Parts: sequence; C-alpha cells; structure tokens
Amino acid sequence: GKKNGKKTVEEPVIKSEIKPAESDLTRMPGWFEFAGYCLCPGTVILGPWVSFTEYTNIFKEPRWNITWLVKILFTVMFAFMFLTISTCWNPWLIPDSGWKWWLAYRDAMSFRASHYFVSFMSEASAITAGFGAHVVGGQLLWHFTVTQPHNIEVPRSLVEVVVSWNLPMHRWLKQYVFKQTRSRFGPGPAVLMTYFASTLLHGLSGQLAAVLISLGFYTWVEHSLRDKLSHIMDASIGARREADSRRKHREGSAWVILVNLLFGLLAMFHLAYLGVMFDQSSPEQVTGYSWSHTLAKWKRLDYTSHWVVGVMAIINWLL
Repeated sequence: GKKNGKKTVEEPVIKSEIKPAESDLTRMPGWFEFAGYCLCPGTVILGPWVSFTEYTNIFKEPRWNITWLVKILFTVMFAFMFLTISTCWNPWLIPDSGWKWWLAYRDAMSFRASHYFVSFMSEASAITAGFGAHVVGGQLLWHFTVTQPHNIEVPRSLVEVVVSWNLPMHRWLKQYVFKQTRSRFGPGPAVLMTYFASTLLHGLSGQLAAVLISLGFYTWVEHSLRDKLSHIMDASIGARREADSRRKHREGSAWVILVNLLFGLLAMFHLAYLGVMFDQSSPEQVTGYSWSHTLAKWKRLDYTSHWVVGVMAIINWLL
C-alpha cells in the first residue's frame, strides 16, 4: 500500500504476524505436524497457547538477532522479579499481624505475582522457540505478550483483568467457546460456557471453580451496569475503554476519570477478596484446597465482595 506517497511493504507483514486470521486451519495437519505442534519445546511445559499457523510460521525463514537474545534475558529478569515479590517482598512488607484486608491483599497479590512469573517464563520460552517475530519499519523485533500486570494491578474493570490475565488463552476462549456459543444461544449462556470451559481447563478444582464462577457473575454484572450507566450519562465509563469518542463526556473529563477510578478501586477490592484463598503458606496448596477452605476464607471477610456485587446486580436490574 501507500502512505504519504511512499510505498510501505512492511505493513501487510506486521498485520499477519501480530493478529492471525480467525480461520486458522486451511488444511488438516498430518500426524507428525500435529505431534510437533502439541510437543513444541517452546510451549509444551509452561505454554502459552499458540495457533497452528503461528507454529508453522516459526519454520519459515527463521530469523535470529541480538534483539532476540536481549528480549529473552529481560523477560526472564522480569519473571524472577515477580517471583521475589511473591515469595519474599510481600510477606516481609505485610506481616501476619496486619489488618485482615491487608492480609487478603497480600495473599492475593502473592498469587498474582507467581502467575506473572510463570507467564513471563512462558513468554521467554516461546520467544526462544521463535514465536513473536515482528517486522516494524524494516527492523526485526520480538514481542509475544502473555500477561499484562499493569492492567491487573491497576485495573479499569474486572473485565480488563480477565482479558489481561492470559492473552493467548483469552483469544482461544473468545474464538472457540464464547463466539461459537453466542451465535447459537446468546451472550448470557456464552459467558457461562466460557467460564465453565476455563474451569475444565484448570482441572475441575473446587476452589478455582468457586473463584471462576464468582468472577463470571462479577464481570457480567459490572459490564452490564457500566454499559447502562454510560448510555444514561452519555459518558465513557464502560468496562472497556472505547476506541472511538462518541460520548458527550469523554475519557479526559474530570468526573469521568473519577468514576473510572472508583470502579478500578472496586475491582482491586474484588481481586483481594477472590484471591484470598490462594494462601501459599498453607500445607493444603500441595494437595489442593477444599470447598471448606475457600468458604472459610470468604467467611472471615464476611462475604463482603459477594454482597457488594449482589447490590450492583439489583441496581443493574432496576435500570
């Protein structure tokens, strides 16, 4: 195509590498191809999920440069930084004698930091295998995002947290579960089926099932309520940032910033509550947490988060 009168040959390459086509398979792979895809050393241990097209692309003109090595080293460095936060810094900064909500935030944050460690290590292993090569301005760069901690720790909404938690798996669930179910049964059953599929992929853990089912209800209520409020007030206060500025009151407005900040703080409160049962100091983490452990943790916090979402659901229904 042309840009400012000059030909740009890199643009089609960038688009095809960053966002694979929705119809991933144009032909069925052979047994050896499928085995190579399933047992790819870059993804078989820690993930992340990659499409078959992305897998076959790493064998087409393999490209290695110093940027590739630097990217791997920095990604591993970030991974171990989050590991120290999870195992060392959090327990030291917030001792067991603290307020129960500080302890809830500490335990949830430690769990999230351990997730970031695994995610950044999976990113490093994928890039080592050759995934994530992008040509930008004639220069070969490496970029394969698995998680976005900044969108989780300082969220706009719980919807943003769910999307940023594991971007490759979000893409898979959206394409192959949510969209397929929504086209047949509508958005409500699609959300439930997506979280049910996620529960199955997590191994039918009772503890994770309680969190994921709660999270599914939370995100549905939040998205629906904020969508209604954004239409009523004609303001950009939806769960996701709007790409176009069609609202009268836009993102830069002072009161819009305040409302989005309050919803973000509420999301941080819910994250502390939902993640409190992932106590890494408990001996139950080896064998798996029971339902009684999960309910006991939430009972200690008076089920506050569930009550808050229940009130939001009633307001959403009234609107």
